[in-house]
Amino acid sequence: MISALFAVALLVAAADPAAPTAGTAPAASAPAKSATPAKADKNELVCKREAVLGSRMKQRTCRTQADWDLMKQEARDEVEKNQSVKPLSF
Repeated sequence: MISALFAVALLVAAADPAAPTAGTAPAASAPAKSATPAKADKNELVCKREAVLGSRMKQRTCRTQADWDLMKQEARDEVEKNQSVKPLSF
């Protein structure tokens, strides 16, 4: 069992050569990439591939960056609202 886990760990490490290994520190001089630039144009069209429920195929969805940000904020607000609801005690 342990040997199987070790083999899987080796395969994962071999699949991602950019991942730092134990004993090596990541390069400090390499610039960090962010998902979105700090001064992203909110009217720029951004396309993402999203999974469709009940299908193996992914669907391409294009919206402006402002729309993506709004959807993300609304989803976050909905989750926070649902988590703050307290159950009735009997």
